[in-house]
Amino acid sequence: MEPANATLNFQEIIYLSMPYRTDRQDSLSLIAAASGLKLTMMPGVTPDSIHPKAMPPHSALILEDDVDWDVNIKEIMGNFDWQLRYNNTIRWGQNVEKGWDEECPYGCDWDDLFLGQCGGGPNLDRLDLSQVVPDEHSPKISDIHKWWQTEFKTIWNLTDSENVRVIAPVYDPICLMGYGLTRLGALRALYHIGGWRPFGNPVDNELAWRNAEGVMQGYTLSPPPIVAWRLGGAQDSDNNADIAAKPMESKGNVAGTSIGLKNSIRKSLEGLLTKNYWQSMRDELR
Repeated sequence: MEPANATLNFQEIIYLSMPYRTDRQDSLSLIAAASGLKLTMMPGVTPDSIHPKAMPPHSALILEDDVDWDVNIKEIMGNFDWQLRYNNTIRWGQNVEKGWDEECPYGCDWDDLFLGQCGGGPNLDRLDLSQVVPDEHSPKISDIHKWWQTEFKTIWNLTDSENVRVIAPVYDPICLMGYGLTRLGALRALYHIGGWRPFGNPVDNELAWRNAEGVMQGYTLSPPPIVAWRLGGAQDSDNNADIAAKPMESKGNVAGTSIGLKNSIRKSLEGLLTKNYWQSMRDELR
């Protein structure tokens, strides 16, 4: 199987960022360059500034601007693509060859892919539609969030395993730190969430509920390869008053943390970019 390309086999990777969050934009530029990814910024807006005629459909991987991912994100997504296209008993049961001629990345049947969810769970009545798949870049279960540990141990009977992920139909995810939409999926989302019908709840809840109803359909990858990056101060939120009231974290990203990755791209930057010219020339006397 081949690693994913610079847009992780999507048409485009878009990240949403408020124009004044240049700190987050700079950080994403660094980790995108270190990962060999091509990102496009879409300026964030406040709810009262969204015109009713807005919200055009688009097919892309959509990221929040405070995320972290694994150093080997291209390999992880290349494996996910291969599993959905060529090893997909989820979609075709025992007749896995049925989808092999499809040319769409990740197969042609999905509306949304959840790759940065921060919780939720599978449809307990249809666990037969899920798969445990190998992934050498997946972390130890003891290193992922407690809610993922509970799911892996109680639902999938995995205890101290590593190098595995679970692919399951989208049912009850929380958070939209990283998710993919096909063009048809974007149209369905617009139809069901605000573009045609009323829009009265957080978008992540609306998408989860539409998938639970079955009017939209996609896949989750767990533990997710895209996770939150936290500094521990007011910089961690633009819309949560309690977090915004905290003091600013003066150490910047150096003090940041993320949970659930085997090799954080943000944490790798120190080794990639640190340099001391004078120390390296200490023994190079002329």
